[in-house]
Amino acid sequence: MFKAPRYQWILPAIAFYLYVAGSAPFLGQWDSFDYLKQIVSHQLSALGIGRPVFLGYNILLWESLKTIFRLEPLDAEIVVMAGIILLGVLGVVLFRKLAGRILAAPADGMAALALAVSPVYAVYSGFIMTEVPMLALLIASALMLWNRIDKHSIWIDATGGILFGLAVGMREQALALGAAFLWIIFSRAGSRRERIRSALLFVTAAAVVIVVPAGIFYLYNPAGFLERTRTWLHAIPMGSRQFRTNLEASLLFVFIVCPGAWLALAGAGGYRLLKRKKPPATKAVPPAPAIPNPIWGTVCCLLLPVAVLWRDADVQMHPRYLLVALPASVILCVSLYRNWVPSRRGTVIWAIIQVSIFGLAMIAFSPYRQIQTKKMEFARMIRESVPGPGLMIAGNYSPILDYYRGIGLRPEWQIQWSGWDWNHGTVEAKIADAWANSVPVYLSTDPAGWSYFEKEFLDVYLMLKDCTKEPILPHLLRIHPPH
Repeated sequence: MFKAPRYQWILPAIAFYLYVAGSAPFLGQWDSFDYLKQIVSHQLSALGIGRPVFLGYNILLWESLKTIFRLEPLDAEIVVMAGIILLGVLGVVLFRKLAGRILAAPADGMAALALAVSPVYAVYSGFIMTEVPMLALLIASALMLWNRIDKHSIWIDATGGILFGLAVGMREQALALGAAFLWIIFSRAGSRRERIRSALLFVTAAAVVIVVPAGIFYLYNPAGFLERTRTWLHAIPMGSRQFRTNLEASLLFVFIVCPGAWLALAGAGGYRLLKRKKPPATKAVPPAPAIPNPIWGTVCCLLLPVAVLWRDADVQMHPRYLLVALPASVILCVSLYRNWVPSRRGTVIWAIIQVSIFGLAMIAFSPYRQIQTKKMEFARMIRESVPGPGLMIAGNYSPILDYYRGIGLRPEWQIQWSGWDWNHGTVEAKIADAWANSVPVYLSTDPAGWSYFEKEFLDVYLMLKDCTKEPILPHLLRIHPPH
């Protein structure tokens, strides 16, 4: 499987099966529903510069298939999810090729296996989120730039820059790997002048792809663009007080994105220490191609992308933020593992560890999946039980309900969002205004819908304690004004 070209289709096929089987019936996380709403309604995201590439390709995909197959708005879930799964599999295929340019066989196949069954990569290949498409484009850009020829065409450098710029348009976090691509360019063969020229071409092409959409959005609506940018920056929880917690979380999540690789490496290190005086019992293996400037490579591809997160408190909750460190982590682990355990038995042990850890991770993830599936079912019941206007107060069900509103299924709904901008006075005024305009007010009391927002639920509960409450569903109340 690791060596023969005729077997190289097996790993992508397995990855496709795993990602389809594990695709989330609840779509993903908070942002997933915003993305779907924006794809169906052709809007920019409120995040970064609008995520134009991610939304753009999905809008084209959705509109094309909707026209051909006469799809309904809710069918966008399947269309967009299918695109994410295919990009996840494409990322595995491209990474196998990239690893083949960095590592000797069978280490390249070992690296590809570790990436394909990375628990976080596999989970997010079945979520409607931006991380996996971004990573696939970053791997494609690195594959374009990393080659062993002496002369590098300007088209190679420009194409690599374009792919990198598109990755930033998928998700702005791709910029964290900017130094990694400059390391690739300056590690290639050629004169200093040629490498500087290549770097300038790469940066120019990437900048054009990144800046042009942002410039168009700014010229179209300068005030709106600046306001959206300010809102996004204000929403990012940053602060020096969180530095230590962010640092600890980032180290944990670097391990979590490929735990099998790190555990195999730890085991190989222990084995080498125990057997350091004994010669290897196997025949010598061909030396792996030397990775140029490996220390700088580790800094640029692994340490810097992780360090930029140390002031963003979201890293404490989302291991997906560390997916940018996955390719470098896998390459590092495989390189050291093969040096310490070069035998064929070592390759088999590596594969067993990766698959076993993946299976254990999916078992551990199963309860969370069940909870989220129940949440999606409860949201569907709310949609069916409240067909007309209503002010919905539902905690972290808010993005799901707003998704139904945004795609036109419940256009008369109003959503009271939970989160960083919750304000007691504003919420109270909004409820009073709804009653004044004969708009029903609904409150979800489902505990799963208020995780992380317990203080907000207590606030709204005390606010409405004297009101009349009419059960509509289990955990859904219609709130009538006090007499």
